[in-house]
Amino acid sequence: MIIHIGDNIALLESDIVAILDIDTVLESEDNYNLIQNLIKKDCLVNYTNDNIKSYIITSDTSKGNYKGRLNSYKLYTSNISSTSLLKRIYTKE
Repeated sequence: MIIHIGDNIALLESDIVAILDIDTVLESEDNYNLIQNLIKKDCLVNYTNDNIKSYIITSDTSKGNYKGRLNSYKLYTSNISSTSLLKRIYTKE
């Protein structure tokens, strides 16, 4: 299933590893460090300058990438809340 995350970007549901709310990222040192690590490793695919509400982490498992390797992950920003993104996933099942 394809999930639209805003800014004309759609992701495969099976590639999504995590959907993190911006407040959760800012409140948790571990989550914040994870996001910063992904940005430093050039995993950030898009940057929504206006009102980031969530981060989406994906891993392309269809191409033989292994989960756990930092460079196999991609990071997306979205101006759609994590709650709304999760509703899009669970209401289509």
